[in-house]
Amino acid sequence: MGGGDAAPLPKTPAVEAVSAAVEEIGFGPYQLMTLAMTGGIMFAEGAEMLVMGSITSLLHHSWDLAPAIRGAMVSIVFVGFSIGNLLSGQVGDRFGRRTGILLSYTMIACFGFATACATGPKMMIALRFFVGMGCGVGFPAVYTLMPEVCPAKWRGAVSTLMIGFMPLGELFAALWVLLVDPELDNSAKGCDFNMYYPTKTLQDPDRCTWKTLCELSAIPAFCFLMMATNFLYESPQLLASQGRFDELEKVMKKMCQMNGVELDMEAFRKKLTATSSEVDAPVAEIETKGYSFGSAVQTMAQPSLRYVVLFMCFAHMTKDFSVFGLAYVLPQYFVFLKGMVAGLELLIVASISLPGVLLAFLATRVQSIPRSTWMSISAGLCGFFAGGMLEAGPDVLAAPCAYLVKLLALCYFIFTVVFTAEAFPTSIRNTAVGCCTAAGRMGSIGAPLIFEVSKHAFKSFDFFVCCLITSMLTIASLAPFCLPKKSAMDTDSAEADEAKALEVDSEAAGYGSAAKA
Repeated sequence: MGGGDAAPLPKTPAVEAVSAAVEEIGFGPYQLMTLAMTGGIMFAEGAEMLVMGSITSLLHHSWDLAPAIRGAMVSIVFVGFSIGNLLSGQVGDRFGRRTGILLSYTMIACFGFATACATGPKMMIALRFFVGMGCGVGFPAVYTLMPEVCPAKWRGAVSTLMIGFMPLGELFAALWVLLVDPELDNSAKGCDFNMYYPTKTLQDPDRCTWKTLCELSAIPAFCFLMMATNFLYESPQLLASQGRFDELEKVMKKMCQMNGVELDMEAFRKKLTATSSEVDAPVAEIETKGYSFGSAVQTMAQPSLRYVVLFMCFAHMTKDFSVFGLAYVLPQYFVFLKGMVAGLELLIVASISLPGVLLAFLATRVQSIPRSTWMSISAGLCGFFAGGMLEAGPDVLAAPCAYLVKLLALCYFIFTVVFTAEAFPTSIRNTAVGCCTAAGRMGSIGAPLIFEVSKHAFKSFDFFVCCLITSMLTIASLAPFCLPKKSAMDTDSAEADEAKALEVDSEAAGYGSAAKA
């Protein structure tokens, strides 16, 4: 169906020239700076989601919420997320990845801080919707930008490190939960403000802890917004595909300057404007004319991509159901286990995710094993260990298995994102990633609702855990048959290497002819 090596779409000379130049410049401070500026989206998302999952019980005590409303407060974030994902493709592929990222930081920061002003469930749901939309605009943009500025051998590893900012955000939020309300039982204490204004609870953190936690979780987005405004640059591949060569030269010069590498700009300019008889006219038109959502959808529907798109939509649903569902469920699961203080359990879970990032980083450095294989392995192991969270299992295994499931779900998350970001051609990459990610939001939208309704009906966590096991084992079984072993960006790099080798050979042949003369 989709297995084997998918036939790549041809690339314009400009995009090929940028790919070759990025390989020549190599990895260095420029890529690390971009990593920090894009990783902030993941950091802010991790902090927001852990806090929202943690304060659900506090809001229940304060507003007497029904189970469906409690689930909807988190699910609405992912409805906004899904809409933001769809908008991100048009923002990122039309106006630029940088624009999408800055818009994302602004929305997360402003609406995240405003959630502390909510006076009831309706207002909270509305504000959380816009927080989710902000995250949705940013995720596809950072997934797309990071591989586009990295040499081929570093793409997977650096994208892994970028996603690793998410557990750092969770760790940041877990520390504040531990400091402000470790038992998550402050309820409505001190929340009867006569007049509330932003930052009021930061001046008295113990007065109304859910408001305090909402404000604290929004602070990282403000900080990253200020830094990204000054230190984040546009994708060189996007600028090349849109013919914005003056801006492209400035970005490439900045990359060379920061990495301490010299690039022959005159030769680079010639390659940008070269003509290529090998590029099919319809594809060349898509690469060079203005962005069109319809053209992007047509490209995704081509035989070489359609099955990849469909499978990755389901893979992202599983990814979101597991990672974001667990972010919501685990705070309540650890309260249910009563093993230790809930805040401390959250801190341990956030910390144990970091070794998962390290494992995924090391795995992506193994170039001989396809990303799809790592997806299958991590999904299979996650489904296996999730069985230990079922009530039928020994109590002593519940918490350790929960830690392992969290770790492996994050590994699966990373491999899925890395594969998706590399699977599509430059001109539609942000749109394709946005569509797959938007489809995935069905998993994150459904997870809190499924959990709350099933827990209310069955007084158990088992239904949610069984859904997690089923989806993970399905991915593990089908990924080797549905996904290609080589991505579009892998093919780009191979073509760039081949072109460079031919150029070296021709220069050597010319030198030999001159020597004979």
